[in-house]
Amino acid sequence: MKSFLKSVGLIFFFAFFFSGCSLGGSQSSGKVGGVLKSTDSGSNWELKNKVSEKVTLDKVDVFSMVIDPVDTTRIYLGTRDKGVVFSKDEAESWEKMKFPGNKVYGIAINHFKPGNIYATGVENNRGKVYRTDNYGEDWREIYTEPASGTVVTSLALDKSNAGTVYLGTSGGVVIKTVDGGVSWRNLYTAADAVTKILFGGGTDNHIYFMINKKSVAVSDIDGSNFRLIGAKLSDENSKMGDIYSIAVSENDLGSLYIGTDSGLFRSFDAGENLEEVEIIASSKEFPIRSIAVNPRNSQELIYSAAQAIYKSTNGGKNWSTYQLDTGSLISQILFDPDEVNTVYAGLRDFN
Repeated sequence: MKSFLKSVGLIFFFAFFFSGCSLGGSQSSGKVGGVLKSTDSGSNWELKNKVSEKVTLDKVDVFSMVIDPVDTTRIYLGTRDKGVVFSKDEAESWEKMKFPGNKVYGIAINHFKPGNIYATGVENNRGKVYRTDNYGEDWREIYTEPASGTVVTSLALDKSNAGTVYLGTSGGVVIKTVDGGVSWRNLYTAADAVTKILFGGGTDNHIYFMINKKSVAVSDIDGSNFRLIGAKLSDENSKMGDIYSIAVSENDLGSLYIGTDSGLFRSFDAGENLEEVEIIASSKEFPIRSIAVNPRNSQELIYSAAQAIYKSTNGGKNWSTYQLDTGSLISQILFDPDEVNTVYAGLRDFN
């Protein structure tokens, strides 16, 4: 009897926290959230959104996704209104973490101490940043916006300096801590929300800041000497358009990729010059909302546009396609850093 009551209680717990999720697989709205997983480098995909036998992540919008760099079986999702959701078994099942905020736009994990996690959130309409040192058992606030109206829209952790964290806000402010959030200092003010922060890969010693569809700023590795990427295109007939995604290559000179609503662009010199990558022409009609580069093979690229995923194994010369049947779009694509044949894609509604 106790076992039965405990089971009922667990089901009620998940139903409460994931209210609005599909119960029994109903998808009447056509919007399916959660995560897609591929085990063949992105050629085929399977929906992985199980919480329990009765509850799924069908209605959960994934704003951010990160893989634990030490234990890659652990995956963390930042969601629109369910806080932080995590998996300990490579996305086969999910749990809701005890987290104080919602609208989690950014998550970062310490490469030297994976239990040390930073996450943005919104609590009582105020933008916040939280830190845990024990895998999310306890969180403490380390940053707050001064009033409601602005939130923290991006976050990145320096891989080589565990206490160095960069934040970007919806007001365009970029700040930095070097002591794990004890103190902060201003670095830069952009013209609009800073929606993504990425460290350069390979030998690229720069940091990239995506500024809400408008542009990309780049700084030196210590967050100094900011400049806007000038969009010097090798083809004078090319046009960048609005910017929706950025990615870097981890295993070469550190190529930068920029996804827009008019194509995919690449730079080999920290954005000084850009070339257009030849993609399927019909996909140029839609925003490229996510890009990923195989961390062990810079010739292998994946991007998403509308209801399709595109994959190239030769640097963008040829592409294979996969149709999405979820109703939602892809917010982020990640290669597993250990098993690069495994790729994850987070789903969300952009309306």
